Amino acid sequence: MKLTRGPLVLAVALLVLVAATGGAVAQSSGDDLYESLEEMVPTYNDNVDGINLGPINLAGTSNIYVEDGDSTVTYSVTMDDQNRITGLSESPSDDAVRKITTDRETIQGIVDADDPATAFRDAVANDDIVISGESGQPIEQIKWAVINAFKGFFL
Repeated sequence: MKLTRGPLVLAVALLVLVAATGGAVAQSSGDDLYESLEEMVPTYNDNVDGINLGPINLAGTSNIYVEDGDSTVTYSVTMDDQNRITGLSESPSDDAVRKITTDRETIQGIVDADDPATAFRDAVANDDIVISGESGQPIEQIKWAVINAFKGFFL
């Protein structure tokens, strides 16, 4: 499998932006959050080579779910084969094959870390961030079940 670095930075950036506004006020601050996310894309794309997730590859479209108490904020992101962000939406995508799930506390830890990329990688390794196949994507669901079972060997 191809080594990928971009998905990690993307997820960190998305999670940081969600944490900054707080899940409980996501509806009222969604526009500000989305604008911040759009502003982050060039920086993300400039730094995509700075991390290593082993064989994990997130190219394509993923939905990102951030849980905060009783609410969940969902965004979607599309990445190319070089892990550059090519599309961003402030709502979930019906075309997403993967979902990235976490909580606000984990996001806040990533935001506060000196090295957010390493903090994200550690959160994935520790199951504080879970990557899985989106509903209706049985191949991705099986693939991510296997990756999650063995990620301790390469993360």
